[in-house]
Amino acid sequence: MDTSRDCRGARLRTAPRGVMPYYLTLELAAVVLPWLLPGRASTAQDWTWFAVLLATAVAQAELSAQVERMRRFFASYPHVNMTSVWLFAAALLLPVHLACVLAVLLYAHLWFRVWRTVPRVHLYRVVCSAATVVLTVIATAHAALSLPFGLLSIVVGGLTFMVVNTGLVAIGFRLHHPSRTVVQLTGAWAENVLDATTLCLGGITAVLLIEHPAMIALMLLPVVLLPRGELGRELQLVSEHDHKTGVLTVGEWHKRAETELARAENPCGVLMIDVDHFKRINDTYGHLTGDAVLSAVAGTVTREVRSYDLVGRFGGEEFVVLMPLASPRHSTDVAERVRHAVEQLEVAHSGTVVKGITVSIGVAVHPHAGSSLEHVLAVADKAMYRAKNRGRNQVCTALREPGDQGPSRGWAAAPPP
Repeated sequence: MDTSRDCRGARLRTAPRGVMPYYLTLELAAVVLPWLLPGRASTAQDWTWFAVLLATAVAQAELSAQVERMRRFFASYPHVNMTSVWLFAAALLLPVHLACVLAVLLYAHLWFRVWRTVPRVHLYRVVCSAATVVLTVIATAHAALSLPFGLLSIVVGGLTFMVVNTGLVAIGFRLHHPSRTVVQLTGAWAENVLDATTLCLGGITAVLLIEHPAMIALMLLPVVLLPRGELGRELQLVSEHDHKTGVLTVGEWHKRAETELARAENPCGVLMIDVDHFKRINDTYGHLTGDAVLSAVAGTVTREVRSYDLVGRFGGEEFVVLMPLASPRHSTDVAERVRHAVEQLEVAHSGTVVKGITVSIGVAVHPHAGSSLEHVLAVADKAMYRAKNRGRNQVCTALREPGDQGPSRGWAAAPPP
């Protein structure tokens, strides 16, 4: 467990180029802008609202502490926490500098009371997240306060909050992990729906503060329970998906593939994909870089197939794909597309760039290659090993078709070592 301050500092110093300047720029802007931009003076009503929001947010964080620790530990996409409920209400109602102070206090409380003991949650990232939220609150306040308070200002403010926060977070993730997909940078559909839900609750909170401040207490229960449902979804995703690559685990892939074949009335293609010379990559660059390569390959395979195709990690450096409604020719064409896309990869990790990554792919089609999933997998596996024996970086099919008389184009481009 990495919890020491020195280790966190070392992680920041060894982060990819551009990370530290970006973080420092965000933090400087978050410190300076609240005092430079125009804003109204605080009133007694503002301080009352500030105190109510602070007390309610702290109570919610304390009641949700265990669930929040688990959600933060399992998070693989940008993490959505419930502070948006209270901070969005603050951005709509409070002077900018008070809303920014509230953001800093809430993130300080979360660090000391909730996140500090969670592995992989580092202080420098929490500080940057707080700076990001401060800038988001500033943008939201100036967008919403230019309109009379009402439905239109809440909608405009909510859109501003989501766009600015998502954009700033995505840039940070991109600098840290250049190989991440758009979904991994901006969050999956479920995360964005949860984010929008917290903003809706924040708009309701702002209305209650104006009309019935005491009824803010009624917001506690839904805001405490909301992340519990999200945690259940995240735990299901963790059990079904490989934590290093994000694709299906072999057990989950096998279960879904069996179901798909049982109802299939048309051919289904199976690709068996193996990363060439992966041991050499591990020995040369280290296992962490090897993990980054596997993640990049998995992301490339996922992008090159259809959204409803099943991509799984078969074990080690092997991946497997099931493609419903795929003829032998179509399956081979997809395999070639995957092979070519992987060949173009450049994986950056810890200051090192890995190039020349290739894969060998075996193709088999159900039911031509066998009536059962195990039989089709065995045939695809043999085809994959035939591709390796012929020199790697090529596609071999289990069934020859007219015009398919030898190794793929990749063999001609990359002769055997």
